[in-house]
Amino acid sequence: MSLTGWWHDSWAKGLDGFSFGFINALQLRGRSGAHDAETFQEYARHWSGVALEEFYAVPDCPELERLPEQGTFSFHSPLPTGCEENDRAHLDIWLGPKGWKSPAMFLLHGHMSVSDVGYRLWAKKLNQMGWTAVFFHLPYHYGRRPRGVLSGEMALSSNLIRTSEGIRQAVVELRAVSRLLRNRGCPHVGLWATSYGGWVAALLLSLESGISTAWLLEPIVDVDWAIWESPATMVLRRQLRSRGITREMIQGHVRKLCPRWQTPRLAPERILLLAGKFDRIATPETIRELNRKWAGSHYAELRQGHVGYQLMPESLRMARERFPELFGK
Repeated sequence: MSLTGWWHDSWAKGLDGFSFGFINALQLRGRSGAHDAETFQEYARHWSGVALEEFYAVPDCPELERLPEQGTFSFHSPLPTGCEENDRAHLDIWLGPKGWKSPAMFLLHGHMSVSDVGYRLWAKKLNQMGWTAVFFHLPYHYGRRPRGVLSGEMALSSNLIRTSEGIRQAVVELRAVSRLLRNRGCPHVGLWATSYGGWVAALLLSLESGISTAWLLEPIVDVDWAIWESPATMVLRRQLRSRGITREMIQGHVRKLCPRWQTPRLAPERILLLAGKFDRIATPETIRELNRKWAGSHYAELRQGHVGYQLMPESLRMARERFPELFGK
């Protein structure tokens, strides 16, 4: 390996290490909203035996009918969690050249994303290629961030009930919005999703048959591993164990949240799965396993950690090469 390559790999690993330390430090701030093992077991029993379709069922959301053609739109979540700021969903919309007749792409950000500058640039690129871009504020992020916490700080924590309900909320909202877009005439609805957003998108694929393509970048597909093995969740694990919550205790419920146990309704040939070689949150091993299970999906691995910027341009390049009909070619 060249000196440049060694430096690049070392930088990628170091950047991830710094990020893991920061996430663990946030967990020490005590904002996780502790619940004990009995409370979690009661929650898990409530949903035990409930089919995935019912767990992610979509209530009526008449507010969505007012969805504008451009700009920021907010609406009351059809699945409230009890947090006022979070229960107001937000979308940023950049309509394509054919209005609602343009294909529409959801941009789903990663955990603790704090700036939408890059996503706005990708939205502009999508517009230039004929697509509508919809930047979706995931639970507890951006416009849904409660006061006094960082964007996404409350989305993943040792409060497993809140984490579960946040994922459920995101999937339900996306189901509702994606159906509305199709009803408005969008010929294709796609998902371009990173990390936490990739986790949500992968679950959505198991429920909605109207998705045309999905580009999943470092999606969290093995939730059990991410909680109990990842270096980013060391403090989270300690907090769980201090309350008597064990790995075995939550495994049954985790299956409802874990993409690796689901089967997509979209043909796997329409799915891109991209991994970072040094990623220790959404490891390349777990994503390769999903690639094998979703036989026919396309896999690529680049030399970066969980934090990096190579996967967005690479996923677009792959999509244009493999799905030219989506780009008018």
